[in-house]
Amino acid sequence: MNKRKHFLITIWYLSIFAFFCFWFTQILPLVVYDTDDWNYIGYVRSAHPIWGDWNPAKVFPEIIMPFFSSLGRYLLYPLSGDYIGALTITHAAVVSGFLTLYVWCLAGMLKRLFRISRLHTGLTVVFFLLLHFLFLRISDTDNSYLFNTGDLNCYYNYLIPGLLNASIVMLLIGNPAMDAFLRSGNWVLRGFFLLLLYLAIFSNLACSGILTAYAGSCILVSLWTHRKRFSPVLIIKENSWHLGILLAWFISAVYEMNGGRAQAAGNGGLLHNALDTFTAYSYVLTTSNRYFWYCVLGLCLTAGIVFFFSRKHGTGEASVRQWVPIWFFAVAALHVYTILLCASVWPEYIYRSEYLFAPLFYIILIAALALGYLFYKFPQLALAVPLVLLILISEVNTPGKTFREPNMSNYDGSVCADISRDILQQVLEADRQGLTELDLYIPKHVADLEQSDNWPHSLGQLQYISKSLYEQGMIHYPIILRGIPSEEFNERHHLPIPQ
Repeated sequence: MNKRKHFLITIWYLSIFAFFCFWFTQILPLVVYDTDDWNYIGYVRSAHPIWGDWNPAKVFPEIIMPFFSSLGRYLLYPLSGDYIGALTITHAAVVSGFLTLYVWCLAGMLKRLFRISRLHTGLTVVFFLLLHFLFLRISDTDNSYLFNTGDLNCYYNYLIPGLLNASIVMLLIGNPAMDAFLRSGNWVLRGFFLLLLYLAIFSNLACSGILTAYAGSCILVSLWTHRKRFSPVLIIKENSWHLGILLAWFISAVYEMNGGRAQAAGNGGLLHNALDTFTAYSYVLTTSNRYFWYCVLGLCLTAGIVFFFSRKHGTGEASVRQWVPIWFFAVAALHVYTILLCASVWPEYIYRSEYLFAPLFYIILIAALALGYLFYKFPQLALAVPLVLLILISEVNTPGKTFREPNMSNYDGSVCADISRDILQQVLEADRQGLTELDLYIPKHVADLEQSDNWPHSLGQLQYISKSLYEQGMIHYPIILRGIPSEEFNERHHLPIPQ
């Protein structure tokens, strides 16, 4: 690759990173807001599963969120003097980095499977990203999208682990260099890759299913391929990494099923909950954006017809024959898995983008691969795709405020930042005065405090604010906080008064 091409590719990925940084700092900023956010920016845990803990196997999110929060506190905060703003920039950069990795892995997979040009790859990448915004865009305002979560903490609990698992899958698909590396690569580098797999699996069951479904599908296809001369030794040898992934996932699942969150989950019977979850998921699919399905079904049908009648059997056809069974096995397995997972926790979770990301990832991936295959067969298709992309962009945008804010109250990011700065200043002032206890004034979110914990500023979790600020060196000692939900606080920040 000459220097000019390398420079252009670098600019392309920096542009993607910059776009998402702008998105998550200016359009829908990632602000430390609710008590979950405050807790996990300073939460300290061991890097191994902890039996009986609230989230026993959620190692990856609970390590990187406080790590990057501390990075923002010690690197950016001294420069800006704005603690909340420094954390917003830091977390936006982290999420944008994982999204850029996600795109990079997709582009590499397209190049390996179909040998299409960089221009065709770029068009496919844009199409791929747009589908994440389009699927849940069903009204003019307050839509979710597949890169959205309920709060900052959920970005680390769900989206980032989902992106990591999906990126690993795309890195492995059709990659002979990775196959050779896993069998006989440098021991140190393989150790780091093993660490990456460990973090991906010990992250979140809703997300690790992406990698597990892929590994299980590879094993099923291997069993089918060797059905006439079945050899357990050969199957194990061919699928040692895949079997290891399944074993690690099983261990993580056992830990999670015996954790505090699992014990606190809703009940009602798995079969009954599974039927409720299936009904809810069917509703999500049937009410989602019709243009999304026009694109997905249209591309898959067209690519299938072209493949069936193709007389030329080159690289693209070989890739389709090899990988289509694995992709479709993974789609089916992940849908069943997600439905059962939500049924075992809470059926209504299936409405959340955090749980929809995993099954929709494979659907969107197959649509992008169908477009990549059509570019491989008909490069001149690039004439029409920019127009299609423009139409999709216009369908993503609406006259209203199209997407929900990444916070539980759906307040504008600047309002959430002002609320958090107000809370922060009260604690810092108490620290300057040498107080050991503080009546902390917070927003009043509910009318009847006897019936509710005032979420998202939970009265029972306010102490996490003090603990995190102490952990990050913002205050000299932990301060006992007594929450005072205040209507005057609401009026000061122009918040609605709960009735």
